[in-house]
Amino acid sequence: MNYIAEIKAFYDRLELNPLPSPAIALWHALMSIANKTGWQQEFTAAVSILVLKSGLNAQAIKRARNRLEQDGFITWRSRGGNQSAIYQINSLVVQNSIKNVPQSEPQSEPQSVPQSVPQSEPQSVPINKHKHKRNETETKKDIPPVSPVLRFEDFLLAYPSKQRRYLAEAAYCSLVASGAVTEDELVLAAENYAAYIKDSGSNKIYLPNNFLEKCVFKDYLGTGQQGMPVKTGSDQGPGCGEELVGDDWMDCETPWGR
Repeated sequence: MNYIAEIKAFYDRLELNPLPSPAIALWHALMSIANKTGWQQEFTAAVSILVLKSGLNAQAIKRARNRLEQDGFITWRSRGGNQSAIYQINSLVVQNSIKNVPQSEPQSEPQSVPQSVPQSEPQSVPINKHKHKRNETETKKDIPPVSPVLRFEDFLLAYPSKQRRYLAEAAYCSLVASGAVTEDELVLAAENYAAYIKDSGSNKIYLPNNFLEKCVFKDYLGTGQQGMPVKTGSDQGPGCGEELVGDDWMDCETPWGR
């Protein structure tokens, strides 16, 4: 499963079929767990873990997962007792691709003579069903796999703001998938930025998605004397290194969530 493509397909789907915020939070939590399993087709997830990752309570999780299943985002089944439920993430990329593939072709020439003799045995499998399966198989082959993203939780833990988690996760995955920066470098940048904010006493902090999308992280990849973080002043890449003033700071918050 392609993590980046699935996130983009998810938000494309929301434009036409909105979901309540608890369902969105739970989908991201399940995607994070699926990513850590190496994209196993089925995986288990305890409610306590989902509470921790989604910020929802147990009852909200039960309602949200029923909504996700109803709308075709996931499938899940209970194992009874105190055992964790089993989940499967349904690929939205595959679903969208299949919808865009015509399931049948019009006949180029009409039949001039009707069949006078009925078929002795009905066809057990429609012709288009074979074509549908072939299109689905070909579509899955066209979607390149992406290695699991392993350190996003470390990045978010180190970063001084925890807001807009899902936008931050999408930006983080996109950067890692592009090959422009490694996960270790992003975690280091988060740690350096947190240290800079704490030492400087600044009352402005980039929200994590802006820190990544605006390439601010590139200014915090270096270390100075005695291992202290320094700004490198990098201006590489589109939109990077520009001075952010005025309205750009409206997307910031006070240090440490206060």
